This record gives sequence, C-alpha cells and structure tokens, in this order.
Amino acid sequence: MRSPRRTAQTSSALMVGLALVATIAVFGASLSRSATSSVDLAVSADYIVTPISSGAVGFSNAVPAVAARIPGVRAESTVYTGSFEFQGDLDNLTAVSTNHLSDTVILRMVNGTAAPALNAGEILVDSNQAHSDHLIVGSVMPVKFAKTGTSTLRVGGIYKPNALLGGFVVGDAFFLAHYLNPLPVAVLLTMNGGPSPAAASAINHGLAAYPGLKIQTRAQFEKTQQQMVNQLLGLVYALLALAIVIALIGIVNTLMLSVFERTHEIGLLRAVGMRRRQVRTMIRSESVILSLFGAVIGVLIGTALGVSFADALKAQGITDIVVPVTSLVVFLVLAAILGLIAATWPARRAARLDVLAAIAAE
Repeated sequence: MRSPRRTAQTSSALMVGLALVATIAVFGASLSRSATSSVDLAVSADYIVTPISSGAVGFSNAVPAVAARIPGVRAESTVYTGSFEFQGDLDNLTAVSTNHLSDTVILRMVNGTAAPALNAGEILVDSNQAHSDHLIVGSVMPVKFAKTGTSTLRVGGIYKPNALLGGFVVGDAFFLAHYLNPLPVAVLLTMNGGPSPAAASAINHGLAAYPGLKIQTRAQFEKTQQQMVNQLLGLVYALLALAIVIALIGIVNTLMLSVFERTHEIGLLRAVGMRRRQVRTMIRSESVILSLFGAVIGVLIGTALGVSFADALKAQGITDIVVPVTSLVVFLVLAAILGLIAATWPARRAARLDVLAAIAAE
C-alpha cells in the first residue's frame, strides 16, 4: 500500500512470466491430446512401420511387398509423400495404396468417394484445404510435378482432416507415375488377430533384413508423437524459467527496498514486543502475496491466451482444447514457494536490525 506502483511493477514481471508458462501449458496439453486423437481418427492399422530416423526420406521399395507376405497380415497399405505446385505454391502431396485402404486408413468423407476416386486418378482434398482454396467435388486443379511437368487433377472427394494424410491425397499408381524413384515413408499393417506379441515377433522377423525400420503399434506411435511434443515444450519451459528467475530477483529487490524504507517502523514494532520470528513472517507474507498476486493474474491471462491460441490453430490439426488444471495449480503453489525463497534474505536482514539504531533511523 505504501508503494503500489512499485508493487504492481514487481508483480507484473512475475505475471508476464507465468502468463507465458500457462499459455504454453494449455497449448502443449492441447497439442499432445490432439496428437493422440488425430492418430486415432486417422489410422485403423494395428502396426505402423516408419524409418527409424526422423530425418530419413524413406526406406526400401521392397519393404511393402515383404511386409504384405508376413504370416498374419490381413491388409497392407503403403504411404508416400512428395511436393507439387498448386496455385503457384509448393504443397505436400500424400499417396496411399488403395487395395486395402478401408482396413488401414480412416477417411471420413464429406463429399465424393475415397478408393474409387483414387483408383480413377483423382485427388482427395481435406475440408480445411477445400475451404481455403475454394474447391468442391468436380473442381479441376492445375498442378505441376517436377518429373512430368504441368497437369490437371480432378477433385474426386473431400474428407475431414486426417493427421496422417495431410491436405491432398492421391492413389499410389498416380504418384509413382509422376515422381522419380519415390520411397515409401510408412507401411500400415492390419493383422488378423490384432496387435499381439506373436504378431510383433512375426513382423520383426519378417523385416529383419531391413534394420533401418521402426515398427510400432498404433498406441506406441501415439506415444512417440507425444514425446516429440513434450521434448519441444521442455525446451520452451527451460527458456521461460529464466523469465521467472528474473521476476523473483525483482521481488527480492522490492522487499529489500521495503525493508530499507521501513527501518524506523520495524524498529518501533520490535520495541513494542514484535519478535524476530514475527518480523521474518511479516516479510515472507508480503513476498507470498506479491508472488500469488502476479501468479494468479498471470495464470488466468495465460489460460485465456492458450485457449485462444489452440482454437486459432484448429485448421492446422489441433482438434482438442485442454486446460491442464493440475499443472496450473502446481504453478501457483510453486509461485508461493518461490516467493518464500525470495523473501529469505530480506526477511533475515529485517529480523537482524538493531532495535535502537532502527528507531533512530529517519
């Protein structure tokens, strides 16, 4: 109350730091949940075979045929990706084999057909891409490929966003005809009895000649996606921790100034019976109030920003908005604890003031 401007400035530094942390927490939780639900809504296959290195461009063209012959495999689909030019911009194009499409991939069609359109050499477009590019079933897209040059593609269907396939999908036959020596980026396998230790052993044995492959169940693939998100968020949290440290230094500075300005007052309180422990408690309480004041406002603002941020990126694949209440409460508790720690030095200095010298201070 004595210096509300300085108090507000001190709390605002912590508020900004906690707001950023809360924003990232909400966005990260939404991104992690969306990664899981997106895979559930994109793939029905039991096993997903991908390159073991995330930077690899693909793996051997022999893998799909070998995988299809593994005992117990009921359906196999091969996935390719490449770039093509549409409306003067480079876009990603995904191709998938159509023989067992419905057994491995989930395509929620809005209009048109799936496998029949792909077999006819037409392109499928997801609903977000169709809306932004003003495409409907029957639209003719002028496109350009590096191998075959300028061409046109008819839109044969529109589907709901699919995390695996992206915005544009064609059949594998069309893709192989327009790209030079493309490599598969994934093989989707559906087993007769579903995922099991025996099925995993059979796949590992059947593909033992290709050591650069990662073989995962759908649940393991989802977990890998979540780990990638968490690693990125961990780096962001580490950077934001620096902002929190700077805010705590500001709290220490404010409390030290408060103790200095109130030296006479503290001396009088000690003279009328206040104990050293009570002085320390008073300073620590002020620190906790400062910390919680900034933390509560920061968490509220950060939560609102995180929800808005996640909602604005729905078109980019964030399908679920999650508010991690437990994490936000933990942030508040940590803010109070850090406030106590920040008050250690100022509280000790206030408690050690000489009573007579403090009373004599102006």
